[in-house]
Amino acid sequence: MRNKFYSLINIVGLAIGISACILILLYVQSEISYDKFHDKADRIYRVNLFAVLSDDNINQPVTNPPLARVMQNEIPEVEEAVRITNFSQPVIRHNDDVFNETEWYFADANFFKIFTAPFIIGNPENALAQPNSVVLTESTAKRYFGENNPVGQFLTWENDRDYLITGVIHDFPQNSHIKPDFLASIKGQKVDNNMEWINNMVYTYFLMKEGFTKQDVDAKLEGLVTKYVGPTVKQYMGVSFEDFLAQGAKYRWYAQPISEIHFDRDVSQGPEPLGNKSYMLIFSIIAVFILVIACINYMNMSTARSAKRAKEVGIKKALGSNHKSLVIQFLSESIFVTLIALVLALVLIKLMLQGFNSLIDKQLVFYYFNNFKTIPLMILFGIGIGIIAGSYPAFFLASFNPVKVIKGVHKSEGSQGKLRSGLVIFQLIVSIILFSGAFLISKQLSFLQNKELGFNKENLVVINKANYLGNRMSSFKNELLAQSGILQITNTSSVPGRINTSSTFFHHSANDPRGMNNIWTDCDFIKTYEVELKEGRFFEEGNPSNARSVVLNELAVKRLDIEDPIGKKLYQQEKTDEDAYTIIGVMKDFNCESLHQEMSSLVIFNGNGENLTVRIAGGELQQSLKTIQQTWDKFANGQSLDFVFFDEDFGRLYNAEVRTRKIVTIFSGLAILIACLGLLALAAFVAEQRTKEIGVRKVNGARIGEILLSLNRNFMKWVGIAFVIAVPGAWYLLNNWLENFAYKTNLSWWVFALAGLAALILTIITVSWISWKAATKNPVEALRYE
Repeated sequence: MRNKFYSLINIVGLAIGISACILILLYVQSEISYDKFHDKADRIYRVNLFAVLSDDNINQPVTNPPLARVMQNEIPEVEEAVRITNFSQPVIRHNDDVFNETEWYFADANFFKIFTAPFIIGNPENALAQPNSVVLTESTAKRYFGENNPVGQFLTWENDRDYLITGVIHDFPQNSHIKPDFLASIKGQKVDNNMEWINNMVYTYFLMKEGFTKQDVDAKLEGLVTKYVGPTVKQYMGVSFEDFLAQGAKYRWYAQPISEIHFDRDVSQGPEPLGNKSYMLIFSIIAVFILVIACINYMNMSTARSAKRAKEVGIKKALGSNHKSLVIQFLSESIFVTLIALVLALVLIKLMLQGFNSLIDKQLVFYYFNNFKTIPLMILFGIGIGIIAGSYPAFFLASFNPVKVIKGVHKSEGSQGKLRSGLVIFQLIVSIILFSGAFLISKQLSFLQNKELGFNKENLVVINKANYLGNRMSSFKNELLAQSGILQITNTSSVPGRINTSSTFFHHSANDPRGMNNIWTDCDFIKTYEVELKEGRFFEEGNPSNARSVVLNELAVKRLDIEDPIGKKLYQQEKTDEDAYTIIGVMKDFNCESLHQEMSSLVIFNGNGENLTVRIAGGELQQSLKTIQQTWDKFANGQSLDFVFFDEDFGRLYNAEVRTRKIVTIFSGLAILIACLGLLALAAFVAEQRTKEIGVRKVNGARIGEILLSLNRNFMKWVGIAFVIAVPGAWYLLNNWLENFAYKTNLSWWVFALAGLAALILTIITVSWISWKAATKNPVEALRYE
């Protein structure tokens, strides 16, 4: 601590490294702890459906309504089984207040026997026992009723049904894959008595009895498939279930532990966006690297300044200190410095956490005193970092020979200089890899956001819950279209980016079904979305044949293997006249899902849905929104307008990449900042060591530029070596990351060149300040320096 400059560099570098590491690990811990807050998390499972039909693989979390009841009755290992649905986004009224809700769930009455949802008011035993009963979360209750007790009051669903509030529970934590604001009884709903065994529309969860395994239940589920799905297959496909399987098809249910749901990207259509486990690994590695870079600074400074402490070591050894006591002394100094840095890091975390949460759209919490483990763990963490950072310098300094030291001869600088060079090069390698990652993620994100999708996603406004207009839909559209700035409107069951309905279809000459996405639209879909029609025609206003017609995209035609598709028949489920549709047109393919996936086949029916997509004129956004609002108010009978901009709605598919870019960019910057602090201190040390040499060279006529070059040469050489080593590793890592996307940008050479250039420029800027001061120093003062 005698030299304030080097001590400050060490403390600040360690503080930044520790705070960055803790922030990243807070985020990682939040992600990997998903759903582990349930008291019985180790026994809670979700039943997923895995099926192979023709060439289609289906792996989904939704199953049929009767499964839960049958599991509870026929599988002894199952303690409780519950059905949950959340496919409605209702409009809820209370007195004169109207709310568009998105997190309304229906569940069986035994929901609270499986999941942890502590009650504030009400009784979990009977809260959902009766039809039309609902439990609110604490924040939802406050939103509707303030501080008043809501139990016993009613909420109105879509002007259709009143729900009695029977309880209030604590909000679900953010790391829960289901986060209902409302939990209503499924009893009395249409789905409650649905006995269709291939009509998948609910999530089925169960609580396993203690002492049993997933394999026990999976084996019993296999028997249920044969017993209950088999007859349905026979009914619809005319073959026994055994023959169905013998043809190569697969159909089975399996139990998935609740703790594995958040990261399982093989299972589609879950209740909320999934996490990415590989990103957690990347972030953890970044956290460790940042800490290592900070520790390297301490090692470099301690060993570089060893000559300054050699005499101290020699005298102490001469006075009787042994190797062990000296090691303890130097480790104690390192731990002391680290604990000071730790205190500063905790202050930094306090200051930065809110901004970090805003940046990554999370609500991370760091408990300083609320958890009795925090302070002891932090102290142990600080001691651990102190030992890691100080161990090598401690053993190195303690190993000096007292006789040689007192004579002025101690260990050669050569080997230590090489070690310091290696450590600095390692810091630069990590920095270049992180920079490359940040540049490539930005490039890929830009590629995803700007790729041609096959339709025009600009200037589109999506009105949700437009089905509320009912028979006023047509009048609403016509009046809106009559306004300036409104170019087109289409009504659809879903919009690109949200399409999650699929069915099986048969071509007239084929017997094996093909699973394909489908949506229902009116006649204005291709005009509004500006999708190109390849052949045939689209639906026509007033044409009575629309009801039995379909339009396919090119991939659907290819999957069905139909030549000259116009006029051919397409069958849904059964090959009967009732299930037959005539193909009237073929559209060019367009991306209706995330670019993580390949384009999918699509079948379009004529019909209505709950979304209205409005194409507005560019440059008239505010006026167009005002027009939409006024027209909506005129037709909607007090229903509030719920709309989103299509490009923003579609962009949410890449939230994980946006979050990753922010994290990698910020922490790459911090990593290079810490590395630069180390370079700054090292440059100061080198300049100090060469003070006399610089003075002699200036007296002999050396110019400032030559001295600058002499002082900076090693640092530039280290950047060059680091660049050569870093590029292959960065290329391998980034190439693997790009494999997560069906559509990806090129791994361009300039990504690495830019990263190397950035490292070089920052290094030169950092060390040149110190070098300039040394090079411009009065040579007389330099020659007097000792």
